[in-house]
Amino acid sequence: MTNNPVYRGRIIFVSLVVMFALPAIVAKTILSQHWYQSGVTNKGELIEPRTSYENLGLVNPFQQKQWQLGYVIPEQCDAFCQQQVYLLGQSHLALGKYQQRVEPVLLVTEKSDVTALGQNDYQRVAINTAFSDVVEQFEFVIVDPLGQLVMRYPKVETQTELVTQSKGLLADLRKLLKLSRVG
Repeated sequence: MTNNPVYRGRIIFVSLVVMFALPAIVAKTILSQHWYQSGVTNKGELIEPRTSYENLGLVNPFQQKQWQLGYVIPEQCDAFCQQQVYLLGQSHLALGKYQQRVEPVLLVTEKSDVTALGQNDYQRVAINTAFSDVVEQFEFVIVDPLGQLVMRYPKVETQTELVTQSKGLLADLRKLLKLSRVG
C-alpha cells in the first residue's frame, strides 16, 4: 500500500501543508494567548497617554530649543534628594557631544524645598498639580523640545538602584537624542 502513487502523493501534500501552516498556527496561538512579551530597550517608563506642558496648562520655557532632563524637587529635600540633583548634573555632563542639546532643570512646586538646594546653575521650572499627577516627587523626567513629556523614572530607594537608574536614564536620553532631529 505504501507504493501506491496516489497515497504517496497525498502524504507529501499533507506534509507540505503541515510544514508551512504549523508555524503560522503556533505563532497566532502564542500571540493571541499573550504568551509572548515583546522586548523593550528603554529603562524608563513611557508617559502614556501623550502629555505636554501645554496640555497641563504650563508654558515650555525651552520651546523648540532644547530637550529637558528634569527632576521634581520634593517637599523635603534630604541628602538622597540632593544626591539625585547632583546626579542630574553628572548625567548632563556625561552626555558628551549631546550636552548642548539638553538642559538640566529642577521642577518645583509651591511646596518644594528649594532652600536645601543651595546655589546651583540649574534652571528652575515652576510646575502645577496637574504636572505632579503625571510625574511625582523624587522622579526624573525627559521632555522633548516640543514640550512633550516623553519618559519618567520612578523614585528609587537605595544607592545601587539610583546608580542603575542614572545609567538607564543616560542610555535612554542618548538614544532619543541620536534618533531625534529636533532640539
